[in-house]
Amino acid sequence: MTSPLYTFTVRDPATIRDDMLRGIRNALIARGVPNPNVTPDSDEYVRAQGLANELAVVEANCILKADEAMPDTATGEALESRAAPYGLSKRPAGGSAGAIVFSSSVASAVAAGSLLADGAGLTYRVTTSGSYANGDTIPVVAVSTGAATNRAAGDKLRWQNAPAYSAPDADVWLGGLVNGTEAEDNETFRARFFAVLQVPPNAGGNWQTHAILAEQSSPAVSKAFVYPALEGGATVHVAVAAAPTATNKNRDVAPITMTGTIIPTLLGALFSPAETTITTVQNVPIDVAFRMDLPDAASASPPGLGGGWLDGSPWPVTNGTQPVMITAVTSTTVLTTNAMTPPQAGVSRIAWLSTLTWTVYSATVIGVTGTPGAYVITLDKPFVGVGVGAFIWPQSVQQDRYVAAILAAFSLMGPGEKTTNTRALVRGYRHPPPSVAWPSSIGSSMRKALTDAGDEVAAAEYIYRTDGVTTLTAGSGLLTPQPPYNITLAPNQYTPRNIGLYRT
Repeated sequence: MTSPLYTFTVRDPATIRDDMLRGIRNALIARGVPNPNVTPDSDEYVRAQGLANELAVVEANCILKADEAMPDTATGEALESRAAPYGLSKRPAGGSAGAIVFSSSVASAVAAGSLLADGAGLTYRVTTSGSYANGDTIPVVAVSTGAATNRAAGDKLRWQNAPAYSAPDADVWLGGLVNGTEAEDNETFRARFFAVLQVPPNAGGNWQTHAILAEQSSPAVSKAFVYPALEGGATVHVAVAAAPTATNKNRDVAPITMTGTIIPTLLGALFSPAETTITTVQNVPIDVAFRMDLPDAASASPPGLGGGWLDGSPWPVTNGTQPVMITAVTSTTVLTTNAMTPPQAGVSRIAWLSTLTWTVYSATVIGVTGTPGAYVITLDKPFVGVGVGAFIWPQSVQQDRYVAAILAAFSLMGPGEKTTNTRALVRGYRHPPPSVAWPSSIGSSMRKALTDAGDEVAAAEYIYRTDGVTTLTAGSGLLTPQPPYNITLAPNQYTPRNIGLYRT
């Protein structure tokens, strides 16, 4: 069978050798040699094998060069070379940005460029000079780069040369230092390249032109979304979103990065006469719970295949339209729940996703009191940081994988529309459209990510979705971001919060 035209094939040394020997043998027969000797002990065989060994290297190199020439297989410098004519280049690693809280006995002058360091030796600098009093916030950006520069609120940075009258340390302010990123990898860069190939930029400054300029303006920008002509003719709104990190799932870009880098860079690069609005996105936390069809545990009655739920009778049990959540916290090991059925002390194993560390924690219920809708459970391990409203759910073998799949689906989401006005949306809808890439609604794409997380997942469906404004308790339909109350404001972007996984 011949190979399809779109398949590029090469031969191994044995195939090349046999092809050569076949040609030699046929040529000699045609010249009157009745039975040419091309067996392994012949000179012709040795010569053909030597040539075949060399030619196989040449043909194999053709595959490498062909891969380098194609955007779907090129890597490294070859991929960057292919993308360069479109104005694309890989984003370097970037540092975090945010603010610190000044601690000083009296107001002191702090110069821009003053340096601080964290416990790992990564450095940060003050961006704005001024006289700061005790408790004032001071904007800082990381001099070092990478995700390691992200710091949580309350982390301490030490002044390299402390301002007069100040403490040697400063606390990271609320919101932390965010948007520190690693250098862009091949696949992330390839995805941006594909988007440009699908909708190339043009000299007139189409929406893709604006997106490329925004995405190249700072490593903090994971993706840019464009709303053309939304505020009338010759207007454009560009909204930039950051990538979520291991410990921060928000998608907004730090204000200091917006005003200090992205906005001036983008406005300086634009040659279009359009009136341009540039914002980040507005985070909207989402609670989502699923009902999952997983194999029963071997301890179930009747026994299951295992590899799914850990307990024979998984607890807690959802009532079908509501997740089981914490309604009161006495301590990290004593929690009140809205569960309608009691757990089995010493048997029921539960899980919880921390929104501080984004890690799944597990514990066994060792005591239970209370009544339906207000069962008080005691755990053998603390749920540090758990709060009212947190979801708890029965443990399963691959629960970390399921949560990772849901978080990955959130990371591929984009913001919603900026208006419900159908006339404005004729031209002012979000680019790229959510139906094509970067969906904005909680719907089938997230459910599919969960069902694809493992062969043992027979099915998954929603039982609960809420953004604080709209709540869906049915498996069908979409949970869609509300437009901002003013079209000049940042569009709403769904981000994860509480997640629950329950037995069907």
